[in-house]
Amino acid sequence: MRSYRSTTFCVMLTGALLLPVGLCGGAGVKAAPSVGHSPLVSETMLATAGVNKTIGTYGFEQGNSEGWKPRGANTQIASVSEAAYGGTHSLKTTSRTANWNGAELDVKPLLQPDVEYEISGYVKLDGKAAVPSVIKLTMEQQATGGSAEWKTVAQTETADTAWVKLQGRYKFTGKMDALKLYIENSNPAQAYYVDEVKIRQVSETPVTPSPTQPTDGIVSGFEEGTAQGWVSRLGSEKVRASNADARTGSYSLLTTGRQQAYAGPKLDVTAKLKKGSQYTVSTWVKLAPGEQPAKVRLSVQRDYQGKSAYETVIGDTAITTGGWAHLSGTYTLAHDADAVSMYLETAAGTSSFYMDDFELSLVPPLAIEKDIPSLHGIYQGQFSIGTAIMAFQTEGAYGELVQKHFNSIVAGNEMKPASLQPSEGQFNWEEADKIVQFAKQHGLAIRFHTLVWHNQTGDWMFKDKNGQTMTPTAENKKLLLDRLETHIRTVAARYKNDITDWDVVNEVIDPDQPDGMRRSMWYQITGKDYIEKAFRVAREAAGPNARLFINDYNTDEPKKRDFLYNLVRDLLAKGVPIDGVGHQSHIRLEFPAISQIEQSIEKFASLGLDNQITELDMGLYSNDTDRYETIPESMLIRQAQRYRALFDMFSRQQEHISNVTIWGTDDGNTWLSNFPIARLDKPLLFDERLKAKYAYWALVDPSKVPSLPAGK
Repeated sequence: MRSYRSTTFCVMLTGALLLPVGLCGGAGVKAAPSVGHSPLVSETMLATAGVNKTIGTYGFEQGNSEGWKPRGANTQIASVSEAAYGGTHSLKTTSRTANWNGAELDVKPLLQPDVEYEISGYVKLDGKAAVPSVIKLTMEQQATGGSAEWKTVAQTETADTAWVKLQGRYKFTGKMDALKLYIENSNPAQAYYVDEVKIRQVSETPVTPSPTQPTDGIVSGFEEGTAQGWVSRLGSEKVRASNADARTGSYSLLTTGRQQAYAGPKLDVTAKLKKGSQYTVSTWVKLAPGEQPAKVRLSVQRDYQGKSAYETVIGDTAITTGGWAHLSGTYTLAHDADAVSMYLETAAGTSSFYMDDFELSLVPPLAIEKDIPSLHGIYQGQFSIGTAIMAFQTEGAYGELVQKHFNSIVAGNEMKPASLQPSEGQFNWEEADKIVQFAKQHGLAIRFHTLVWHNQTGDWMFKDKNGQTMTPTAENKKLLLDRLETHIRTVAARYKNDITDWDVVNEVIDPDQPDGMRRSMWYQITGKDYIEKAFRVAREAAGPNARLFINDYNTDEPKKRDFLYNLVRDLLAKGVPIDGVGHQSHIRLEFPAISQIEQSIEKFASLGLDNQITELDMGLYSNDTDRYETIPESMLIRQAQRYRALFDMFSRQQEHISNVTIWGTDDGNTWLSNFPIARLDKPLLFDERLKAKYAYWALVDPSKVPSLPAGK
């Protein structure tokens, strides 16, 4: 896989594949409060599905207030490390002048009517009280068309400085314009700490759908003059409804005071998402007056078991002060999550901007076409046909599509180094195991991708024994090679009986370097030794029947091809056990020439090596700037014709090719939706609804592909 698809674990999807942490705002991002996952069946089932589910947790461990605000004109709040019930931080409230002054949280976006919630938290006085303080968890609620009411959720009395727990239950009925949870202290001037606040849904009472929150999605038009649940992501920026500009109606959402590129408006969408389901996401953005042109993207923060991952849903999109820019894309919740939020950020800078007409909609359930020929059956006896999947695609319609059309699979991300060993000695097998079990259950071969790569490898791998970034020393070289060996042996020990084809090293060639070698940390510390070491250890650990591959992209380019050829030839001369070359084959509609791909296959075959096409897709654009709202049918026909010509060449070379793997199941799950810019692309054989495209029919029955219109 190309280096620009790296992650450290920023998981990216536009459906299924990852983008770099830098592209998702992951570096330095403050974690959002966790919000519990509720399956999206319908809102009338939300309560039943979410019983004993955590709706919100606030531990203040990231050094910010996590959405809590000061209540009272003079009140100040801050995340501090001087006291904590759990972890190292708590939220301190000072400068109070009234008993109702304190820390306040807007919970209207989190709570539903006629559902009971358990709310708890820990409070500690800052200094002993002369008389006992009565500490309360209070909910301020204001019904639509009514006046404010204050409901005590829990209370306790204390004069000491020990942590005390508040816990109670709360439920409301009807539509509310405001729901604010706050902590009050009967001693007006006394400061206090709060920590480990939790909100859990405990009721099975049905929920009445909100008219502005359809059961299958969310609509935010801001016409009520409110932010409609959108809040500041980091707590420092200001997010408010504004009538200064709007795409439709009178109001939009204005975000100002941003201090980081990854700061912006955030919306909790947890209750609307179901794992494995796909959603369309759309919004419009415009810069505030006086701002310079910028790029904005829509991202997801997914929190699970105390850790956060960041996904790009809609990639960098140019915005100006002159008109509204449309951001649209699809998102599939591919992993377990306690909380999911969507937010807008910029690629760089801290521009103020407007947002309007946000929509999140459930895509109807997918279904495959069961009465069409199996793709892998067409090439039976020539080479296996594979596809890249994520763990969630082992189920439902995706799983059915894979079983019908492919006899080989590869993990899109779950088997990369950072996925399997995110920190030293801590291996995460769950999702990789799920893919392996799926393959075994349905008789599918598995390609392993990848044991060694310069991207998607935990930072710890390149730290010295003192935790500093490695420099080229003999000691660091030994340490790095030892770590490499441990990783390979551990992984191979688990999967050697299930996997025979292994991408051992990935993307080691850089044709712009004099010797053609990529100046990765692997190379800087060990030279070429890491490559030789990886293959020798893989042979020992995975066994004599394992087939070991070196994998790279742009192998059709003569200069890069020749550098890779020379490297492999020299390694083979030293007895390094290499069985084949993986050609990623991320090609486009216009280039490269199929003859160049064929020449590369023949060149490596001359060394007695197998060839595999490991990451095939065909982008429709000839440059990095064009963008279509709708792909012209003529392009899809040309794509089909090129796929046919490509596979005809593969068939000619079948004695040198053992596997052809498509990089993704369908157009709704392609990394090209966000690379090199956010745009609609359809590079695969099945569309986003899992229906066969002309590209599929070109391989199965070319008579079903229309003739290209004249002049196209």
